[in-house]
Amino acid sequence: MKIATLTTATIVTASLALLAAVPAAANHHETTPAKEHVSAPATYINSDPKAYAAMQKLPTDEPLHMLNMIRFKDKADYKEGSEFAAKGWTGAQAYAEYNRRSSPIANRTGGKPLYFGMPQLTLIGAEHEKWDVIFIISYPNLASFLALVSDPEYKKHAFHRSAAVADSRLVRMAPAPVPVPAAK
Repeated sequence: MKIATLTTATIVTASLALLAAVPAAANHHETTPAKEHVSAPATYINSDPKAYAAMQKLPTDEPLHMLNMIRFKDKADYKEGSEFAAKGWTGAQAYAEYNRRSSPIANRTGGKPLYFGMPQLTLIGAEHEKWDVIFIISYPNLASFLALVSDPEYKKHAFHRSAAVADSRLVRMAPAPVPVPAAK
């Protein structure tokens, strides 16, 4: 148990360090030149209630992974006059605060970080979708994930995420075997 706790604490600490590095690095990833006329893409911050309801109809007793793709606001958008608005944080700094406060709750409810990374170049995909950080969190089952998002302490700190995020994707995934090529 101590090893698992140490490993999780190490990953959370490393992810916070990664998030702290995002503001500088986020401006340095390669991009494809923009086309002459591209309509403004839709952005997504919060979950779609229909998708959320559909997720709860999927298997509930198996492990799931949540793929998170996040693009930060240049400047965090806190309620005017709040203690956090006065800090003048970037979106990345606000998200690091959200991560600092929500990670212990995710750990307590069974969430374990599997991967954190900063995209450098999109080889296949929409030109307008640029992400500052991508990560995967594993949950032992749906109840574990739902325990996180319904936790009163988590809800108390979720405003940091809203202040930080310009666009995001959250994709529920089930673990799957890696396809093995057929032998010749």
